[in-house]
Amino acid sequence: MKFKSFYLISFLSFGCASAQLNDSIFIPVNQVYYQQLGRIWDNPIQFSNQKFSDFTETNLSAKVKSLNMKRVQTAEETNEFGFNTQGIFNISDKLRLLGSFDYQFITEKGLGYNLTNERTEDQFVLNPNYLFVPKKANWETQNYHIKGGLSYKIWKGLELGATLDYRNQSSYRKSDPRPDISTADYSGKIFGGYRYKNHQLSVFGGLGRKSETYDLIAVNEAVNAPANPEYYVRFSNGYGRLILFPSYADYSYRTVGRNFGAGYSFENQKNFFNINFSYSKKMQDLFEKDASNNTYFEESLEKMKYRLVNYKTDANYWYKGNTMDFMSNVNFQSITGDNYNNAEFGQNYRMTLDRLSSANHFLLRDGKKIKFGASLEGVYNDFSAIDLLGMTYKYVKSLNLNLKFNKDIFYRDTQKINLEIGAMSYFPLSESLTYTPASSNTLLFDNVIKNDHEFDATSKLGPQFGLQFYQKITSKTDLKIFTNFATLFPLTKDFEQNTDYNGNPNLYFNAGISLFY
Repeated sequence: MKFKSFYLISFLSFGCASAQLNDSIFIPVNQVYYQQLGRIWDNPIQFSNQKFSDFTETNLSAKVKSLNMKRVQTAEETNEFGFNTQGIFNISDKLRLLGSFDYQFITEKGLGYNLTNERTEDQFVLNPNYLFVPKKANWETQNYHIKGGLSYKIWKGLELGATLDYRNQSSYRKSDPRPDISTADYSGKIFGGYRYKNHQLSVFGGLGRKSETYDLIAVNEAVNAPANPEYYVRFSNGYGRLILFPSYADYSYRTVGRNFGAGYSFENQKNFFNINFSYSKKMQDLFEKDASNNTYFEESLEKMKYRLVNYKTDANYWYKGNTMDFMSNVNFQSITGDNYNNAEFGQNYRMTLDRLSSANHFLLRDGKKIKFGASLEGVYNDFSAIDLLGMTYKYVKSLNLNLKFNKDIFYRDTQKINLEIGAMSYFPLSESLTYTPASSNTLLFDNVIKNDHEFDATSKLGPQFGLQFYQKITSKTDLKIFTNFATLFPLTKDFEQNTDYNGNPNLYFNAGISLFY
């Protein structure tokens, strides 16, 4: 139910080229093709024979979210202003380049029980080792994200590809206690493959490193005391367990990730199919400060670990017709996470998530005009989290569904308006929460775990609406103005009766302007 999907998967059409069977595809002609742009980043050499025209897109956007119904460790209101530019550049028949740059400035209001840069809007729980205070506060965040990629046909069916990814984030909380968080995240992948007639086999592997430095200060240091429970800094180790962490003022995380996999693709004039299998492992280490109150990545300062392992399968089919397109994706991930406490020589937390998702898109067109578009997405989650020392066990099986329809309600050669309507929904299929207090301190369970489980056990439904206007400016430049609105309601009164939910729906809105050239 990410709001981002409201405009990344809508079916819109306009531009200086039509996506006919044997033509190069100009991706901004229709938003359905952005799905394929995402696949190219996943494995560039599988798409090296697919004809995509050069393009550059520059976008300015604003998003607003008012989350009355949410998990606790997510902000009540979020405002985001973003700038994005991206493109494909065919240097020759052998070489294709990809690039993108994103910037977001984000303000959040009413965020409590969380002193990290993670949020639980789109994940069931936070990673297990973190600091928090109950007191809500406002945050500001700046994100920078740069990506580059290429595919190159070397010789007689041999192909190479590569992608590089850099993210930089700066976050801080605007009232006591005030963590100032600096994040740098680097990663890269290389791809190699051999193509024989309509078939290709490929292999790939990647490395990544992420560092997060926390500097936690308070204008009034005296508030950090047990006598002030709203401001007293506590450390969560697991899912419900609280322990002493004396290095709360200065500490760092380092995450090292590795991944590898293999893929297969088949293509002919009308059909394209590809599938990728991958394995990834990330190890997050938490480092405390030394005797001089400095923090750095030294083995002697390593306090705790958190390991994430992900087995992933992703398959896609694309039918390219003269008057219609059909795209289908099936994705399965099996993720496990477990922690380790160096001082105690043991672990107490384990998380599992099996996720099966499918996305199907159909587009019927008459030349450049969209006669009808439809999208159906579904996500099945099987999630569990257990803390043996916090004495908490939670599982949730759920289904997300997202259905949308669209068509051009006004069309002429230089202008068009596309209307989209749909609905998103969430249904818990089965769930359970078991808790046996291991001590008298039940703060996290009473105020976070219990409320979050009520949220996860609540069925939700809401409509969504989108309107996009396209205007041709020159023969090679097009303008798009877009807006999207959605709401989300609970389908029962249980969440309102069992929590402090005010009964109002969630509201989502975004708007922006794009140039294609």
